[in-house]
Parts: sequence; structure tokens; C-alpha cells
Amino acid sequence: IDIFFTLSVDTIGWKRLLTAVENSYVSINPYLIEFGDDKKPLVVSDHQEILGQLKLEKLPQIEHGLARHAINIRYQTKRKFMDASAGLGIVNIEEDGDGVLRRLPIISEVNGRLAPHFYLRLLCEHLSYKIENIEVVSKHKLILHDIPIGDAVKDIEIPLDGKGNVLINYISYDKIEKLSLSGKFKSVSAWDIITSGRPFTLEGKSVIFGDTSVPAKDHSITPIDQRMFNPLIYVIAMSNILNEEFITPARGYTTLLLVIGLLSLLMVLASNLDVLRFALISTGLLIGYIVFNFSAFIYLGKLIPILSVILPVITAFGYMLIYLVYQSQVTMGILEGSLKSYLSPHLMDKIKNDPDILKLGGERKRISVLFSDIAGFTSFTDKADPAEVQAVLEEYFSEMTSIVFANKGIVDKYMGDGIMAFFENPVDGVTSAQAAVKSAVEMQDKASELDKKYKVQNRFPFSVYVGIATGYAKVGNIGPPEKVDYTVIGSVVNRASRLDSAGTAGDILMDEDTYFFVKDDYEIEDFGSHELKGFEKPVQI
Repeated sequence: IDIFFTLSVDTIGWKRLLTAVENSYVSINPYLIEFGDDKKPLVVSDHQEILGQLKLEKLPQIEHGLARHAINIRYQTKRKFMDASAGLGIVNIEEDGDGVLRRLPIISEVNGRLAPHFYLRLLCEHLSYKIENIEVVSKHKLILHDIPIGDAVKDIEIPLDGKGNVLINYISYDKIEKLSLSGKFKSVSAWDIITSGRPFTLEGKSVIFGDTSVPAKDHSITPIDQRMFNPLIYVIAMSNILNEEFITPARGYTTLLLVIGLLSLLMVLASNLDVLRFALISTGLLIGYIVFNFSAFIYLGKLIPILSVILPVITAFGYMLIYLVYQSQVTMGILEGSLKSYLSPHLMDKIKNDPDILKLGGERKRISVLFSDIAGFTSFTDKADPAEVQAVLEEYFSEMTSIVFANKGIVDKYMGDGIMAFFENPVDGVTSAQAAVKSAVEMQDKASELDKKYKVQNRFPFSVYVGIATGYAKVGNIGPPEKVDYTVIGSVVNRASRLDSAGTAGDILMDEDTYFFVKDDYEIEDFGSHELKGFEKPVQI
């Protein structure tokens, strides 16, 4: 009877009720206790009469600290009802911090005795089960030894949360509804029983009699329903025991181990993957953990921590991701700064926009190739100090390379005192020849400036040869995997190299294909046909 019969103005019918309770001797009545600190146990002398009424002498002893214990008896029903009861049970209900009821204190300690909750005491009475057979193994395990379930007698292990509470498996509520349809479980209004005009059979059944009226406020918020009457919650808890459908809460150290394990895995991933793969795999890992968590709860009844694990892991994941992005940017900056010494800005931009151009093999393109050499450089190196030769080369390479880069050319390589560069065409036009010739004119102008400067310094007369050829070549990353260069291969390269040495210092020599694209832009002199080394037919220059 989940109702406190205390002092009341309206006591009509109490005598008949008490007589019925005394005659049947099958009712379980409630009492409410106050839980307290382990260091403040209930003092027997303060509640001697009440403790006697609670029939503690019939309850088994429990080791102190295995369950929460009482420091006070808050409410109990009238003594006559307590004396006429077959047993008593606590009806304490404590919601979680968010106001949701997820657990019930299946056992508690009252003055060193095991005090069962109302629903457990009712179940024991229903099955004619002796409470003395209950063993509290630890804070996390309760065993009902030799409990009769149907035709079998078995031991049922009930997982606890460390405080004598059992997590309510509300999923079994669906089964209870099915039992209701089959007639094994039924919720009936007392008024319907009174007015039915026929006997209502309760033989062989457990009945929880409670006040479900709105003013009674005997309901709780649950994870599956906004409000549920507490008597029904007790039925669900009893069903959990009968069907052994428990939710096993994780131990305290489980959260720490999971956090350490997931963080270690994230660190391994962060050490071995790039930013994108780390982000994708780590996100999948976190989603997988949540899916695993819910699956373990629904199918295995295992309550594995979510928020207490996910929150620190997500925080660490965010930090690692930010750090990896920062590191990648730093690395990219360092790499870009280093590559600027090897690649032209134009090529750097192309690689950023289309990394596929770095694939081995290259592709066939129409390009213009430029070769430049210093006139008389061999004799200069024989007479000059190596430091002076280096200074001249550094200034020459720097000035000429800047000109090539300014015209979106690519310096392929330096060969002694020579420079090889090539110019590609954009997607929407053919400009390589114009860019190559424009670079060559600017290079000759710069050579004149350097010649004036070196004359003042009493150095050798400075002048350069320039040869330009236009045609098709293989362009891209070429070479074995051990040493790859972004370069060009084709006869157009050889032709430009031969043109470079065919004229005199200060000349810009070009082939017919180059001339075709720039003939309207410059005054160009026909140099005639010349036999070049490596070419069978004379080349028009």
C-alpha cells in the first residue's frame, strides 16, 4: 500500500481497512528515511519504538558502507497498520540533478540492518522469498540467492551503482504494456472496483495500491515519458528483477580509462595523419563511440559514460586539430619559403591551384625555351679570383631570374654561366613566345647596365648571348622517383641551346616559330639558314 496512513481528519473506513490488512497479512506498507553521512549513523535510543515497529530484527545485517544508511526516519504510517503488515519498505525516490528519475535505492542500511525498498520487499512477499537470502557482495553487486522464478530456483545478480541504487531499465516498459494487453499486468481505478458490482480477483497477483490523483503528486519525470506515476515505476523495477533485465553502470575508473584510451588513440592519429584525415577519422571515432555507447545500452544493458568521456575528448580533439592546422600552416610557410628558392612564383601558384601537375610523367605542351650565356666567361674565370667569379654569377643570376619571373617564366636550371628558362601558354591564349622575347630584351638591357657597372670596377666587358625556340615538348615532373625535376624534354630545348651560341654577344636569336608570334612587335633581322649541331636540316634564324 503506497500510501501513508498518518493523522487525518477523515478516518472513515480506516477500521475496515485495518481489519482487512490484519486478516490478510499480505500487505506491505511504506516508510521514508533520511540518508546521511557515513560518519553519522542512526542512534538506536532516539528511535527505539520506531525501529521496533519497523521489525528490524527480521532483517539481515549489512556491512557498514555497502549501502547508504539512514540518519533519521522522516515518515511512517500509523503503528497499527505497521504492526498488521507482512513487511515494510522504504519509498525513497531521488531524481538526478536534471530532475529525471533514473535509479532507485533498492537497499539501504537502517541501524546496521538491510532495509529493502518497497518494490523489493513486495517482490519478496509475492515469491515467498526470505530476505535473509539477500547478499550484498559489494557496492556494485547484490545477489538474490535461491530465488524462485517460475519453475526454477536461481541466483540473480543485480548490478548496483556503488550507493545501493539500481538503474531502472525503462526499456522493459514496452513489455509491461504487452503484459497489460495479455491480462498479466493491469492498471485499475479503485472507483471501477467499487462500482463494478462483481468480485475482482486478485489471487496470485501483486498489487500496488497508490494515489494517482493529480494533487498527490506521486509521479516522476523519466527518460521515456515526461511524467510517470511512481507505482508504475515500481512495477517496472520489479519486472527488471523477474526478467533479469538490468542496466549495469560503469565503475568509477571506467571513465578515466576510456578518456585515457581515446586520448591516446587521438594522439597516435594526430602523429601519423594529415589534418584532413585526422579530422575525418577522429570525427568518425567519436561518432562510433556514441553509436557503440547507445548500442551497448540498448542491446547489452551496459551504461557506458558519454558526456564525461566525450567532453574532454572533444576538447582535446579541438586542441589537436587547431595545433595540426597551425603546424601545417607553419610547415607550408617554411616549405613555400624554401621552394621559392627553387621554383618561380608562377609555378608555385600553379602547384597550389592544381597539385596534380606534380604527378610524374608530365604532359605535351607548346612552349618557348630561352637559353642565356655570358660571353667570354671562361677566360674571365681563369684570371679572376673565385670569390669575384661567385659575386658576378650571383648578381647575374639574380637579375636575370627576376626578369624571367616577372614575365611568368620558369627557370629550369643553371648550367655554369648559363640559364635555361621556359615559358608556358595560358589556357586561353598563346603568349609564350612574346613572354620569352620580352624577357630576352630586358635581359640584354640589364646586361648593358652590368657592363657599365663592371667597367667602372675594372672588370671584364660583360655581355650575354640569348637564344629562343618555340615548339612542343614534354613538360612536368620528369625523372626517376629518387630525383624528380619539373623540367622540359624535346628537340625545342636543343634548338634553343644551339641558337644561344650561333650569334655574337648582345644578340637575341630565335627560330621561325618564335618569329611568327612576335614579328609585328619588334624590328627583327633575318639571320639566314644555319646548320646547327644535332639537326639534319638547316635552321632559319
